[in-house]
Amino acid sequence: MSNLYKPISEWGKATYGDHEVVELDLSVADEADALRNYHLQLVPRKYKVLSTNYFPGQGEIFETTYPRENEEALIAGGHIERVEDEKPAKKTAAKKKTSSDD
Repeated sequence: MSNLYKPISEWGKATYGDHEVVELDLSVADEADALRNYHLQLVPRKYKVLSTNYFPGQGEIFETTYPRENEEALIAGGHIERVEDEKPAKKTAAKKKTSSDD
């Protein structure tokens, strides 16, 4: 499942492009590493609440950021679903890390 990010470091911009928003399909570990090292920043997206026991309330649409692992758990648990925007972000393939990238 892809997520929306903004490249914020020089490495992030060189790797993923100097775009305002990119859509990447990163692993949970790669996402955590990029966020922890301030290479990428999560971009808020819209979600619809599906369950009665999740804030802000069933049927409500809200905007926030979730790391991939949390978002997948909430979607799998039937608590939320993504609300897709009409204008999608630029899709960028995740660059594979090689030993020369270290």
